Amino acid sequence: MSTRNEAEPAPSPLPRRHAARLRHYWGSQGWACHDNIDIDLLRWCLVHEQAGRDSASRFALTEAGRAALGAGLKRNRSARDAHSEATTAVASHLASIGRLVFTELSVRTEHEGRWRACKPDVFSLVRGLRADHLAPQVHEIKVRRADLLCELRAAKIERYRELAASIYLVIAEGIAEPGEIPADYGVAVYSPDARVRIARPAPIGDYTLETRHWMALARATPFTTETATAQLSL
Repeated sequence: MSTRNEAEPAPSPLPRRHAARLRHYWGSQGWACHDNIDIDLLRWCLVHEQAGRDSASRFALTEAGRAALGAGLKRNRSARDAHSEATTAVASHLASIGRLVFTELSVRTEHEGRWRACKPDVFSLVRGLRADHLAPQVHEIKVRRADLLCELRAAKIERYRELAASIYLVIAEGIAEPGEIPADYGVAVYSPDARVRIARPAPIGDYTLETRHWMALARATPFTTETATAQLSL
């Protein structure tokens, strides 16, 4: 008596490492890694094995695998669009109240003796002449829960401390509750109608803007917009 093993449905979306492996097989000759990720891709019928003449095995994507790649690409593009819209909404408001705003700032920061790249989604400061009155702020935009959790696990807030007096997480409506966000962050909620409301003010801490920070700001282009600014409830 023969039995037939039915394919186990693949999770949607795919776990990050599985999606990366699938993209690797799509863009390469598909030499198999023979690890647990490959086992998952096989049992989900996203790849099938092709034995080579040299006895090494290769993986090729099935129709289901190509469909999973396409669905992931569509989700990523949608998330990028939503992230861009939320970033523009926050930056537009901050610019409208007279702050100097940057959305493409890249600066190196030091934490526990290590240098790290720091690229806040929105960085802004008061237009002033006194260093102690600049009140620099960082706003990090999160439109997907997975990205929010990754941000919290990575503790990227430590990279912002020397840059900003206050640090906000701007979360898309519905992906988390403000109470889930550590108290070190302020919390703002972005809604689909491009409104942003402050759910919890950020604590104000110390900051130090040094020469490397000013050089990074000098190289960056300030954010400007001629369109209507978003409304933000303070």
